[in-house]
Amino acid sequence: MLQTKKDLKFYLQEDGKRNGFKKGYFSYLLRFLIGYESAYVYHYIRVLRHCEFHLNNDGFLHKLCYLYCKIKLERLGAKYLIKISPNVAGYGLRIMHLSGGGGVLLCAKKIGNYCGFNAGVLIGTGNDESSRPTIGDHVAFGPGAKAFGSLTIGNNVFVAPNAVVTRDIPDNVIVGGVPAKVLKIK
Repeated sequence: MLQTKKDLKFYLQEDGKRNGFKKGYFSYLLRFLIGYESAYVYHYIRVLRHCEFHLNNDGFLHKLCYLYCKIKLERLGAKYLIKISPNVAGYGLRIMHLSGGGGVLLCAKKIGNYCGFNAGVLIGTGNDESSRPTIGDHVAFGPGAKAFGSLTIGNNVFVAPNAVVTRDIPDNVIVGGVPAKVLKIK
């Protein structure tokens, strides 16, 4: 959970590395001005992290900044078709290929560190939090993959394209199909 400026810097560094911005802010800014899709995604993630930072701190200025970031996050989400709730995703978040088939909706209880999501991924529903999935670390979702219900996806899992996960998934596996089943153990 982001609470200090040091945490914010760490999260932004790890998210930047995962989205191809190892050189820092200047590289991101240049690619954003040129119009790279990955820069737009990272822009959304940066606003998300700042929103989380201000949400987790007390004080009038933090509340004001949170309100500004929340509005900006909603506008960017509508523009890029991304929806991620604050304080859900761990560091190292990666979203790939927005223009390739729909947006990304991540309504999960918790998303672990170093997770990747492709275009058209739908996690959970907009209903109550008790019916949302929990995702472990180092999990990747292929294009169009979905996960519904109160389930747990283990660590180091790959969910194949267009798979629909409806029950718990163990660690270190590749799953695919409708409904998803284990295809291979890593």
